[in-house]
Amino acid sequence: MKALPTEFDYDGFHFRQLAREGDVALFEKRKPTHSRASYEVAIVQQHPAETIHGREYPDRESMPPSETWGALGWTPSDLESAKTKFGSLVQSRRNAHFTRTPFPAGASDAAQRLRTADTTPAFAVETPQLPLPIMSA
Repeated sequence: MKALPTEFDYDGFHFRQLAREGDVALFEKRKPTHSRASYEVAIVQQHPAETIHGREYPDRESMPPSETWGALGWTPSDLESAKTKFGSLVQSRRNAHFTRTPFPAGASDAAQRLRTADTTPAFAVETPQLPLPIMSA
């Protein structure tokens, strides 16, 4: 897997990784004409080896695409906010527990899958089991 570089240039900005834990990364983002840095927190994306328009690409990591900003990437207003976002993402991803939903009885039969499709999943699904908040009266 080709890792996301810890420093790279993109769209006139220089990115420098300040922290990374698992797939969560915190970057400082600078433009030569700006005196003040900005920050990005992102969930690093993993891509399999593939051929796109005749060009081969290895297994690799990348920043999330711009259309997923707000879901997979954030631009906090300052370093403290960026550190807070980074920490909360690391913690939430560390605490996410997944359980496998079992195949329903008879799901190997295509007709059975069609009969039960609206009430029972016919395939294994990773379902997050998140802790419920404790409400006080």
